[in-house]
Amino acid sequence: MSRYRLGVDIGGTFTDLVVYDRKENVYHTNKTLTTPYNLAEGVLDSIDRYITDFNEIEYFVHGTTSGLNAFLERKGANVALIVTNGFRDVYEIGRANRTEMYNIKYRKPSPLLERQHIYELDERTTADGSIIREVDGDNLKQIIKNLDKKNYDAVAVCLLHSYQNPQHEQLIRSVIEKELDIPVSLSSDIAREWREYERVSTTVINAYIAPIVKKYLHTLEEEMAARGFSNDIYIMQSNGGVMTSKVAKKLPLQTLMSGPVGGAIGGMNLTQLTGDKNLICVDMGGTSFDVSLIIDGQPDVTSETMMEGFPILSPMVNIHTIGAGGGSIAWIEAGGLRVGPTSAGSFPGPACYGNGGKQPTVTDANLVLGRIDENNFLGGEMTLDKEAAIKAVRSVADQIGLSVYKTAEGICDIANAKMADAIRTLTVKRGIDPRDFTLVAFGGAGPMHAVLIADLLDMKKIFIPSVSGTFSAWGMLQTDIRFDTVRNFVEVIKNVNKGQLELLYQELERESITVLNQQNITTDQISFQRTADIRYLGQEYTVNVTNNSAELSELSNNFHQAHLDIYGHHNPKGVTEIVNLRVTALGELEKIDFAAVVEEVDRKAEPQSTKNVVWNTKEQLTSIYSTKNLTYGNYFIGPAIIEDKNSTIVIPLKFHIKIDEYQNIEIVKDTAEKEVLV
Repeated sequence: MSRYRLGVDIGGTFTDLVVYDRKENVYHTNKTLTTPYNLAEGVLDSIDRYITDFNEIEYFVHGTTSGLNAFLERKGANVALIVTNGFRDVYEIGRANRTEMYNIKYRKPSPLLERQHIYELDERTTADGSIIREVDGDNLKQIIKNLDKKNYDAVAVCLLHSYQNPQHEQLIRSVIEKELDIPVSLSSDIAREWREYERVSTTVINAYIAPIVKKYLHTLEEEMAARGFSNDIYIMQSNGGVMTSKVAKKLPLQTLMSGPVGGAIGGMNLTQLTGDKNLICVDMGGTSFDVSLIIDGQPDVTSETMMEGFPILSPMVNIHTIGAGGGSIAWIEAGGLRVGPTSAGSFPGPACYGNGGKQPTVTDANLVLGRIDENNFLGGEMTLDKEAAIKAVRSVADQIGLSVYKTAEGICDIANAKMADAIRTLTVKRGIDPRDFTLVAFGGAGPMHAVLIADLLDMKKIFIPSVSGTFSAWGMLQTDIRFDTVRNFVEVIKNVNKGQLELLYQELERESITVLNQQNITTDQISFQRTADIRYLGQEYTVNVTNNSAELSELSNNFHQAHLDIYGHHNPKGVTEIVNLRVTALGELEKIDFAAVVEEVDRKAEPQSTKNVVWNTKEQLTSIYSTKNLTYGNYFIGPAIIEDKNSTIVIPLKFHIKIDEYQNIEIVKDTAEKEVLV
């Protein structure tokens, strides 16, 4: 009998599990330390804690960091690249622009493969897709011999204008797969749009992480099957949807932001529960701090992004990440205190974990300040060593001549300032005022810093989900299967043949149906979203605009308005041009929301205890609450600490707290006191 629905998110320090039990109609959550030497082991350990019969698991979705870790740490595959004759240097030259114009130390990132691993093939396709030179068979055979001789792990193929006609790339793959057992990534599968360097970069990254992701997923599939699990494993995608592990092995690029995206989708679901349509979602774990936006109820998705200096042509939820987490290490440089980006990770972890860590971290600082209960960490499953934390913080404090308390607060203040700047990067730098948004904080450490970060940004409302510590894993259970397709189509809008446009959209939809049918989604479960990349004639870059109308004039008007919203100006009389057509296909999956509490208890909550907590270097008696004892309608004021099994919420003076019908925690500045307490 199918009983359980699982969401698992691997972080740098903890692996998070959310289990929905149909029999009990309840969600269970849990955190276990991540096992970096074998990520699958940590996933299986977390599941084993709750489930004995894996045959009872009906749905399992997973956010994996295997590909991202390999990419960030430069531990990917040994990749060969095949390009059209005469275009060997495209990948190495890249673009001539400086992304950091005023940074005198700026250096372009080193390519993921050296020039000696790039092979030229004699063939040629023109810009309109016409083939003027067939693939040289002898040339291809020689290349394959070199691939075999040099023991490459993966091959990337990016031929000139293959976005218009993929025939030659498909031929190359079929020939290689007959001779060699290695994954082949085609640019026409990965990024079927123009811009040669960006297309090459995207395809190389896919090939670079393909063997690592494939090996990890194969191991996980085998281990799950050995325990009795017989259904598909679903993997969270960077675009906000999910895909089966079989598809993920072919498109590993879509797993790069697999974990952090779950939180953004969870935030989208919160807008439906709370009515707040504009959210800034922040996920602070042990290693990193991730920021994403929900605008008018939908996640902010971009069709092109940069990671580690490399362009990626693939739809991704727009997430800005910095190295600031509970495990971020405090250190001294030139007499000044610094925090991060280096993290203590899950092992040895912060000094207070008792695993041999000696350097002070943000978690150690919070423990020293009394904001974490050393005897009730992770619901009492883990005891922290406060003396070790004090000793670690003192090792830095003595170097700068400050007290332990002042240094601990300084560590937290620096981390908070870095995280506030990360939010400004995704908002203020794009003309978005964060004060118009609600801050939603989650992750093991997010709720601990959320109110202090919001105060730095003058944000009035903070929202802590009821499953904040494992919110990204919960968000993965709230999404649909998704597949994105794109076709290059360059034409001035006023000259577009509407019949031709419709045929191209239908072709994209048929392609999407084929992929979703392979993932057990019937055609009647699929919905489509049509969009187009548009620009003013003569511009280099585009704006993605929804295309819900058959009228091209409306499409053009929507572009003018979108350009105004993003850049603050537009030219309604300017000539507009379509560059790409896009279709997003969504296959609907079951989602189970939290049940609302029917009866409101409109009374002030009583603390379970009090203790001294350091605020502004002075100890102050602070009320301690537990989420287990709070219910719909409870309210109280700060300073306060709310302890949860998987996180801790820190609330300073001048903030008011109320519990909503879904057991979420709403926090507002005291200027909204009447509104909150009425």
